[in-house]
Amino acid sequence: MIYSVNGSRCSGWKRLLPEVYHNAHYSGEKSLTGIAVAKSRQNILILIIFLLLSLSSQSLAQKADPYHRSSGGFGYLIASRQDYSLWWAEGAYKIMYDTPVPRNHAKSVDLWAAGNEYEPFQLVIKPNVRTDNLMIGISDLISINDTIPNTNAELRSVGYVQVTKPTDDYGFAGMWPDPLPPVSGTATLCPDENFVYWITVYVPHGAKAGAYNGHVTLSCDRWEKKIPVKLNVWGFVLPDVPSIRSGFGISIDKIIAYHNLTDRSDIEKTYDLYMQAFRDYRIAPYYFSALYPVKEIISGVMWKGGYFDPDDPYEGDYSLRVEDDSRISSIDATYQKEIVIEPGIDYRLSWVVRSGENDQQYCVLAESINADSDLMMFENRMDVFKADTIWKSQSFKLGAFSREVSRIRLTLFPAFRTEEGEYTGTVWFDNIMLTSNGSGNNLLVQGDFEVDINDIDIQLDFSDFDFAASRYLDGFGFNSFRLDLKGMGGGTYFSRREGQFEGFPQGTQAYEKLMDRYLGQIQDHLKENGWLGKEYVYWFDEPGTADYPFVREGMETIRRGAPEITTFLTENDPGPEIMDVTDITCTIWHRIDPAKAQEIVGRGQGYWSYLCTAPKSPWVSEFIDHDAINLRIWLWMSYSYRLDGILIWSTNYWTSRAGSPSWYLQDPWKEAASYVQDYGWPLGKQTNWGNGDGRLWYPPNREPNMITEKYIEGPVPSLRIEFLRQGIEDFEYLKLLEKLLDEKTDADPDLLVKGKILLDIPSRIFSDGKTYTKDPQDLLSYRKKLAEIIIKLQRSNIQ
Repeated sequence: MIYSVNGSRCSGWKRLLPEVYHNAHYSGEKSLTGIAVAKSRQNILILIIFLLLSLSSQSLAQKADPYHRSSGGFGYLIASRQDYSLWWAEGAYKIMYDTPVPRNHAKSVDLWAAGNEYEPFQLVIKPNVRTDNLMIGISDLISINDTIPNTNAELRSVGYVQVTKPTDDYGFAGMWPDPLPPVSGTATLCPDENFVYWITVYVPHGAKAGAYNGHVTLSCDRWEKKIPVKLNVWGFVLPDVPSIRSGFGISIDKIIAYHNLTDRSDIEKTYDLYMQAFRDYRIAPYYFSALYPVKEIISGVMWKGGYFDPDDPYEGDYSLRVEDDSRISSIDATYQKEIVIEPGIDYRLSWVVRSGENDQQYCVLAESINADSDLMMFENRMDVFKADTIWKSQSFKLGAFSREVSRIRLTLFPAFRTEEGEYTGTVWFDNIMLTSNGSGNNLLVQGDFEVDINDIDIQLDFSDFDFAASRYLDGFGFNSFRLDLKGMGGGTYFSRREGQFEGFPQGTQAYEKLMDRYLGQIQDHLKENGWLGKEYVYWFDEPGTADYPFVREGMETIRRGAPEITTFLTENDPGPEIMDVTDITCTIWHRIDPAKAQEIVGRGQGYWSYLCTAPKSPWVSEFIDHDAINLRIWLWMSYSYRLDGILIWSTNYWTSRAGSPSWYLQDPWKEAASYVQDYGWPLGKQTNWGNGDGRLWYPPNREPNMITEKYIEGPVPSLRIEFLRQGIEDFEYLKLLEKLLDEKTDADPDLLVKGKILLDIPSRIFSDGKTYTKDPQDLLSYRKKLAEIIIKLQRSNIQ
């Protein structure tokens, strides 16, 4: 099987000044693209400047990334020729353009893996001259009595993204390896710059233990080289369903935007490819059912939007409170039934109204619809009114409609309506009447907003959800999913919104009764299908102390209506007075107290950790311009702390609504920075959350603002998600050894002692979440020891 990879990163001036460009590329200064045609005097000046920058960038590199850039210290030289040097390294490192050729030598690539494990390695070509038409291929891997076909090998190239704004003082500007596009086409290599292939071998379940041999073939216009590959398969198998639970965010809207999708079928196919990628990388998405929600069929309530407010009605039990607190949209309340009207008859709306402030402008809209259910764009009736803080009567003469109009739709806006929706306000309505020709008959049902909750019927249609759950929970083995519940409020430490169910606000008796009916159906259905326990209700994010009573109230609502549904809470600043309200506590990594975590787990609660815009260095982190070991060792620490889940808020946060206008899609292939959005940030305020924050996938579209063709493809993985998968597989080694030690208490005592010692991960690996080895070899060698003990314990079963 032969593959090639297209593309060339050699520009004209780079060919003239390869060493100068090479070092300056990490200095954080501007590229000289386009200056190649400058006069010779200018070129001499440029050379001097970049030589000086080269010296400063080298000292910066030694400070920021000593293990990977200045000294190398990893990898194995396979061949050194006049035209090129060739070396390999485990798939545990970030190889920069200028990572030096290693001192250690090897004749072959040597790998170790269990069954049902993905094992990557990197092949690095450093040419001394321009190299054209480079291609790669891999053979089957063959043992004495088994074969792993080359179709189990995935060939990718390592791509680089520009970091212009380092995440923190530990990182540095320059080109950083991260995207892993599939091999396609031929490659052109620049002199003195590393070119890296990323090769992943999947060992199937049934692969027999032993040594497998094959080779990788590299060829170009100048040379051809076969590199022996030796894969040692351990005699045990990793489970299909990961032992650690996970939650990783995914935005369907960003997939649609970056893949240029419009048709429902194309969206479903593409989303399924993303779900396959999550499965293959052993993590669970927030939402497997984003396209397949539970459908709600609710009757007995005629208004959608707004709140049935019992506190200050004009008369009766309720008024309708409509509140617009958004500056980017116009919030409204709509009468759900289209009202049949007759042509040639005058109609009139009347109501009573009050507002939160005097002289509050609000709007009333009657839209016209014809017999074919088409909206008649220029037959609207709309006007602007003013309300005060005391109740008063108002009316709107709609007049007679044309013969083409058969029905109207009524909508109430509590603020002046614009396309941007920047106006806000709160208005209460009561006793709305639609009458004709002076008749006193009200054509609106519930125009007085008097609703008997016993007349409200809640029916749930699970057919679409069940289709997705069968495929992704049962078929793909996702062990977790985020369950959104109708009626729950939400928010963060910055702001929050109250819950409401069909217009009945949180805290009212009607709300609690309706939520109980709804939640009971959700719980029963999950239980009947064997999915109960995989869900987690993550409805509030990082509450502050002032939010604790609100969060407790919401958790009590869930507990009362569905006591078996799993609740979940992320905590940036965990306090003991809130940690008892949830089934799963998820704490940001640098705020975890290991002793407290083990205490909570000992009580039977779940305990997860998460990474996001924080922590930064020296802590474990998710950023592009930090150490390669970070996401892998996160899982080792999680095992040591007895945590049972990991979370990252997004995997495809490719653009920010605050960082750039809505019509512009940030290009993650070129711009590594993730920018703050929401939390009160105005449009255009570009505050860096960190390079690669919320981005573990890349879109296949590399020019999202230029290319409009459809991409019905899965995502392009990153180096960081590869490191994460390795950590999850390492976690399985630890859990498997733990299980064997629990089961085989009658095994050789010395063997049991050695196994228990290994499960107590030593301080040379890590001592806390910010003090840990930066050398992946420490994990690789420890992993081998785990495997050897596992095999010995398994063999002791036979004796």
